[in-house]
Amino acid sequence: MLSLQKQPKNRFMRHLALLLALALTTTGKAQPQADYSKLSTHLAGIVQTATARQHTAGKPILALMKLATADDANAIARQHGCQVVDSVGRIYIVSIPRNRIGSLSLDGRVGRIEAERMPSPAMDVTPGQVNATPVYAGTGLPQAFTGRGVAAGVFDCHYDFTHPAFLDGNGQTRIKYLYDFLYPNDDGSFGRAWDSPDEILALEHPLYGNVSAHGSHVLGIMAGSAVDGKYQGMAPEADIYLANFNSDRSDFSNPDENTSAVAVLGFKYLFDQAARDGKPCVVNFSSCESIVLSKQRELESEALSLLMGPGRIIVAAAGNFGHQTSYMEKTADEQQAGTGIINGIGNGGIIDMDLITPVCQRVRFDFLGIKLLGGNIEGTITFSTDSVDALGGDTCRLDTRVSMGEVSLRIYPSTHQDPRGRVYHIRGDMPNMGYLLLCGALVLLSGDGPAWLYSDLFLSPFANVSGSPLYSHVSLGRSVAWPATMPGIISVGATAYKTSFRSLDGNTNSSMEMFAPDATGHIAKFSSLGPTFDGRTKPDVVAPGMSINAPFNSFVPMSDEVKKELTDRISYNGKDFYYMAQSGTSMASPVVAGAVALWLQAKPDLTPEQVLDVIAHTSTPPEPGIDYPNNTYGYGQIDVYAGLLYVLGLTDNPKTTSISRHQPQKAGFSLRGKLLTISFDTTGSAPAPGETAAGTPAPGSGATVTLYTTDGRQVVRTSLPDDASTFTIDLSPLPSGIYAVQLNTTRPATTGSTLIRL
Repeated sequence: MLSLQKQPKNRFMRHLALLLALALTTTGKAQPQADYSKLSTHLAGIVQTATARQHTAGKPILALMKLATADDANAIARQHGCQVVDSVGRIYIVSIPRNRIGSLSLDGRVGRIEAERMPSPAMDVTPGQVNATPVYAGTGLPQAFTGRGVAAGVFDCHYDFTHPAFLDGNGQTRIKYLYDFLYPNDDGSFGRAWDSPDEILALEHPLYGNVSAHGSHVLGIMAGSAVDGKYQGMAPEADIYLANFNSDRSDFSNPDENTSAVAVLGFKYLFDQAARDGKPCVVNFSSCESIVLSKQRELESEALSLLMGPGRIIVAAAGNFGHQTSYMEKTADEQQAGTGIINGIGNGGIIDMDLITPVCQRVRFDFLGIKLLGGNIEGTITFSTDSVDALGGDTCRLDTRVSMGEVSLRIYPSTHQDPRGRVYHIRGDMPNMGYLLLCGALVLLSGDGPAWLYSDLFLSPFANVSGSPLYSHVSLGRSVAWPATMPGIISVGATAYKTSFRSLDGNTNSSMEMFAPDATGHIAKFSSLGPTFDGRTKPDVVAPGMSINAPFNSFVPMSDEVKKELTDRISYNGKDFYYMAQSGTSMASPVVAGAVALWLQAKPDLTPEQVLDVIAHTSTPPEPGIDYPNNTYGYGQIDVYAGLLYVLGLTDNPKTTSISRHQPQKAGFSLRGKLLTISFDTTGSAPAPGETAAGTPAPGSGATVTLYTTDGRQVVRTSLPDDASTFTIDLSPLPSGIYAVQLNTTRPATTGSTLIRL
């Protein structure tokens, strides 16, 4: 081990050369602990610490394994004291005791083993607080599409099964399936499934379900029923399928909960149960994980790609890292370039980054003292990429000491292949979890050629140093989180609207300026930005995610801070239930997932590629004058109704060019049996777009109603009285099915179309 404390560069190089010479003359070599080339970064770290942590060495961890041969995976696992839990194609989910990971990796029949951090809820750190009708597209959707017959899957945590937002009109729960990864079994394993709605309702909440309101809030946005006529979710009649995981990274009572293998299992269980029930399924995943290049999720990517397909869609939050930076580039003509390193929201006391370069770079880390005391350099570590290469793939460990304790860096070449150059992973252990918050660090690259640095946004994002051009080389972007970076997963960013409300505790609250720049639905500043590390455009689409009202988890303790977020209270069966306003891409993602549920009702075999095609052809550009798709908005803001028309083939059908691509603002449609009633809004304090006066009490002269089948045939056409405020049409001669209703009047606010099902 090298211990460096402000050592001159030449002394460091002489010291390293001496150690290398000693290593070359050593006659014996210790047996390898593991084949690290087969292990993902997080799993390699577990192997390196398993021996030191004897109390957890024998505890199992869920990992993904792929064989290099055609041997029996179950037999191989048993030989190493492991157990195959499930499989997706040739990828096996294996429960591995931590002290057996190394021996399994050394088995020549094993090709790769992965376990990365499990994503955590994508909730912004500053929840918005507004009391307004939900801004997401689709409130008051046409009768034809409510998600009936579709499995609305939510893979999240902390649900309230008893909230009336999850009941149907008869008071029966709409939750049909639950898999709780936290549930302890008699044999010492974890995880249990329920497919009885009555048993799920009797549980009231999953294990440890009183920690937060995240899952209930997300579920309510995607598929909540209207309660007292308010807060209807996007797919209010879809059947609900839930998977519950552990969101608390510090809870190691069940270590299986903290790996990416759980993500694969959760999606598989939801899709498999929906298939057994004969339903298409869209799963919302409002959780995310920041990544760096060396954290290869090869097996996870392959498994999720295999799980998706016709009627099997995943929608994921893009993440809330939009105002943070993780990417630094040193150009070929720059001799030096640097940045500051600060504490991430993970508060892990860890530096985690990747360096890419085609030539030798000299790397200098300066570790600072407490900022309030001046923040002077207290310790320095330097190395060159050539010196790391000279170790032949082994980890280079370098240490220094600061006033708060010891800093340790581990540097090694990554197996990740990049056309720009070789990839080096750098992991640094700080003296404590708050060191980067109180002190911070600097990193400086020096060399003749280009270089790129990527840091884990969750742990140690970059920051430009004020007044120092040398340490100001970072820019926004490349912050979309896993798994929203995957090509087949629909990635959702968040837009913001400024509003205010009076909460139940009597305080007036408003959206914070830094997170809600204007009232036009532009991007929220917390929403993560593309491109991905490999240059693809992400996110795919955006939806409102600022200050969204949805159900609160009634089992969460009612603290003063919680009360500030509550916006409404209802009583049901003698118990009070609440709604709250919260913000984040967590809130935007279920808007899109609920829209996809409606599209699946229209076309149950939609593929992920077709869903993206619908989004590309029907989304609304939030900002004019820029090209779409882009790395801020993707294709634009979701348009549920235009998407429905596109899915049904009404948009491109030449026979239906007269069908409006929007619903009328001041005319409503209701259906009782086969009697269609059209009513005109006679209220309003301000004119609608295109109106010269407030209110539209009648359709005006020459108003008509026309009905079309989805294949473009006109089946009904009738004129409306000039002064009608309501008008009813008897459609009993028509067969059952879906119809487009086109209302044409002399007023823009009462002209448009809707869809009905007879």
